[in-house]
Amino acid sequence: MKLDYSLFFKGSAVENANLKRDFFKQILYSTIFSMIATLILGFILNKDPYFILINVIILLFLAFLFVAGRSDEETFMQKKIYIAYTFVLGSLLLPLLYVFGGGIHSGIPLLFVVAGVTTILLLDNLSMVIMLILNFASIMFVYYLDYKLGYCDKFTFLGNNTYIDIAMSVCFVGPFIGLFLRELVRRFEESQEKANELLGRIENAATKDPLTGAYNRRYLIEYIDKCISKVDNGELGAFSILMFDIDHFKNINDTYGHLAGDDCIKSLTVILERSLRKVDVVSRYGGEEFICVLPSAEDTPAFRRAEQIRNTVENTILSEVIDKTITVSGGVAMYKAGMTAQELIEAVDRNLYIAKESGRNQIVWHDGGIPPLVYAVYSPDTLQPVKNSGRRFSDATKF
Repeated sequence: MKLDYSLFFKGSAVENANLKRDFFKQILYSTIFSMIATLILGFILNKDPYFILINVIILLFLAFLFVAGRSDEETFMQKKIYIAYTFVLGSLLLPLLYVFGGGIHSGIPLLFVVAGVTTILLLDNLSMVIMLILNFASIMFVYYLDYKLGYCDKFTFLGNNTYIDIAMSVCFVGPFIGLFLRELVRRFEESQEKANELLGRIENAATKDPLTGAYNRRYLIEYIDKCISKVDNGELGAFSILMFDIDHFKNINDTYGHLAGDDCIKSLTVILERSLRKVDVVSRYGGEEFICVLPSAEDTPAFRRAEQIRNTVENTILSEVIDKTITVSGGVAMYKAGMTAQELIEAVDRNLYIAKESGRNQIVWHDGGIPPLVYAVYSPDTLQPVKNSGRRFSDATKF
């Protein structure tokens, strides 16, 4: 298998360059803070002058990377900066700090952990593997010098101060890693929120009508199938569907324009959603036709609700540009065992057709059967029949 060594310079496809850039900024700020604290600690513990010099070099190097990163936002340039940071710091300068700063008796080994974490966060694939190997090799080399030759003690011997040095290094490294973990969690939560929002948009696009926000036909059929399954399994006692159609809708479009027609459709959607329960589903079946699914509702309460909706539409201005009363016709059908979703829709469509043929602006059920008495609440203790409820054999609305 042929390896693509250009990955070392170009890196793999960066999944989120902006995210890595933000991480690097935080790494840079944290490293600068840690190096300043380490430099101050070096003065306090009277470490070797070379240790102080290496700290100064590191700070200058970090300042250079900071300026270079701000001056060039290109992904390729950023990749080179990440490689420079992980190599120079992890494989050269931190090992030198270890040698001149007290060796294994100091807190410098904790900084090697930070070097490994940043290498994994910033680099990808082959470049990450190579840099981790180089870091490991340099650390093992200085460990060898310290363990076999006692080389580090020639520069700085901490004695009892080793406890102070290690404790202070823990205080530097602990918050450094903690801030990273916190930032990772925050980024993860943000990503989850964005993903959920995107999924919601995709779901809405797949199930909602763009004009009205009501569910579309695809979702309607799936929902009816679910209701059928629940009734057949005994999870649901019954359910009914309502079908509405705006009367003389073609004349509305021809007389007042399609925008006025859209106003009527959107206004009808609002009336349907406000008139029904939260568990009910409002769907735009096509054009000016709507189908509503009422779980747990038998046909009598469903008919009464449909009649209340018809009465509300008749007494509501659906479009400001239309100076005529707009009405709807409707049909009601209840699911019966053995029916398919298509058969149930055909049943309610037949009732809607009868309502249209019989004069419009009325609700029909049972293939034109006598409707039930429909009531409206006028006060908490008073029930009165709705005016013109049920099948109305009135003249069709003229345009």
